[in-house]
Amino acid sequence: MARRLVFGDDRSQAADVAWLWIQSHDWPGWQVEALTVTPLGTIQLSEVTAWQPRHPREMLRAGAGTHVHHERIVGDPAHTLTALQDRDLLVVGPKGRGFGKTLHLGSVSEALIHHPPMPLVIARHGVPTTRALVCADGSADCCAAVGVLAAMPWVGQVHVLVVSVAQSGIDASAAAERAAEVLRTKARSVRVEVPAPDELQIVVNTRAVLLEAARRWEADLCVLGTRGLSGFAAVRAGSIATSVGTHAPCSVLMARAR
Repeated sequence: MARRLVFGDDRSQAADVAWLWIQSHDWPGWQVEALTVTPLGTIQLSEVTAWQPRHPREMLRAGAGTHVHHERIVGDPAHTLTALQDRDLLVVGPKGRGFGKTLHLGSVSEALIHHPPMPLVIARHGVPTTRALVCADGSADCCAAVGVLAAMPWVGQVHVLVVSVAQSGIDASAAAERAAEVLRTKARSVRVEVPAPDELQIVVNTRAVLLEAARRWEADLCVLGTRGLSGFAAVRAGSIATSVGTHAPCSVLMARAR
């Protein structure tokens, strides 16, 4: 059975960039679905139906994928995305007038980081992934994100840097090695970094370390787990995922343990 990639298409410029990101990668064995949501002020949803838009999305690069299935649904985008849990990957742009603003959460990235219905890519650039930064903390959510990266059909072309930051209750070296071991037989190359804590620092700024590593590595993709929390818990425990997902200079792949 083909794996399924769903592209959240609101026809914004951000969606155009996300579509370029999809087209810049090969997807053999995957089914690509372009889903347009027409928002309403109610939570009553229609079924996802096939349709033919006036300007359909097409895979233009040879070998990038197969026929694009265009679909649409009328209703609340938040409930729509939650109902799509049988897909394998969701790709969206960092901002959008349809998904994000209808959710009243400022942007699609903020909404989905806290409530990821499936593995998520927030695509900021329409370039192929050749260098990826994996943020390893040893959690089940991190392991899920690493597993998603390892399953990408284009991972064999990717140089990976695994970074783990020493935090309370985390064996950084063990967490980094666990992630690296999964990727060594999949990726083109794998490097591991466990930054030594500054003796003058009382608290390590994990977010700053990860964002700096992404810039220094010139990463095309940042990979990390997200706990899928909401409310005050998301502000606290989800702050690293929120900061990296929002401020990373590259596209971001996020997942959580099911």
